[in-house]
Amino acid sequence: MPNDMPQGETLFSFDLSMPLTSALQGAMMAIRDRSARDDLLFLERWEMAPLEGIGPALRVQQIRRANPELAEAIRAEVAGRRPRGPQPR
Repeated sequence: MPNDMPQGETLFSFDLSMPLTSALQGAMMAIRDRSARDDLLFLERWEMAPLEGIGPALRVQQIRRANPELAEAIRAEVAGRRPRGPQPR
């Protein structure tokens, strides 16, 4: 089966430098520091798909401690988007 996608493209590609949650989208406008932006994007992605290991977990813990309200807003928004398991009948 031939692949019609350009090299390096995937069906579900998206810009990793842009926030996906509305909570982070609103906050990013006020953040000028690139490392702070990177940290918050890391937190958002981690909430969506946690990485294994102590390093990422410690980084997320520090980011949450520095930004508790934003971290909670991101977590709540991501939790609302997760598909729920089978509903009991």
